[in-house]
Amino acid sequence: MENTFWSKKVQSTEVLDTSRKEKFNENNRKLWFNLLHIRSNLKILEVGCGSGHFTNMIKRYFSSCQVYGVDLDANHIKFAQNECKKSNIDVNYQVADVKNLPFEDDSFDIVFSHTLVEHLPFDDFIKEQKRVLKSGGKLIIMRVDMVKKNDKPFMYLEDEINKVYSTFNFPQDVKVCGYLEDPDMTMQRLNQYNFKKIKFSYDRIIYYMPDVENKKVAISQIEKNYQTKLSYALFETERCNVDAETKENLVNILKSQYEERLRLLNSNKKIFDFQSSLLITISAEK
Repeated sequence: MENTFWSKKVQSTEVLDTSRKEKFNENNRKLWFNLLHIRSNLKILEVGCGSGHFTNMIKRYFSSCQVYGVDLDANHIKFAQNECKKSNIDVNYQVADVKNLPFEDDSFDIVFSHTLVEHLPFDDFIKEQKRVLKSGGKLIIMRVDMVKKNDKPFMYLEDEINKVYSTFNFPQDVKVCGYLEDPDMTMQRLNQYNFKKIKFSYDRIIYYMPDVENKKVAISQIEKNYQTKLSYALFETERCNVDAETKENLVNILKSQYEERLRLLNSNKKIFDFQSSLLITISAEK
């Protein structure tokens, strides 16, 4: 039986994909590639690849690399495979559990994950990744520090949006981030697993700040931001069994917010709203 728990109960593939495309984009790709230690002719695996955006970006710009992605959620993998076909990109995607990876020992130069380590016990998270890494290969663990968010959102209609969400009956039985820990503890655990050259960095990813960008980039940021919010709204209205009228109301408010932000941009009225993520990256060598 297919596992679709995450995409149906926690975060749809569309929500995940729009969010990742917003944060990892054409304008900041060099920063991400540097953090992931990407260079030509490597064999690379992403565990918990979700919609495949990270792996597709890598393959698009480093065509000589062999790129693989695994995820336990079958809907995520189907989406990733379809995106590959549409873009004519060759990435090997498989439904697989990080606790039982379908690869031989010493297979990969780089094994990485993004927002995965916080969802399962560390021993389950790390054992197979270490096994499939080559000697001297790089392990890269990424997650977002939600405590240190520092955003200035566009506030037009934000109260109205929050008011609609306040009427939702969100499921109480879905638990995530049950193994979240401070970076120093993760580094200690890697040390206990005999990883070498363990390093840590904080990087502020500012992915939305249209008033300081050229017009083309600014419009792209506003549109991606809207698509992320819209995907989230559609997922939550379905997950919470929201009636059609409330759903339509929420969608219309989001559209009005998006149109007003575009109007202000085109009128050269600067708001200097921004959104960002504080990215924690831990790298180590086998």
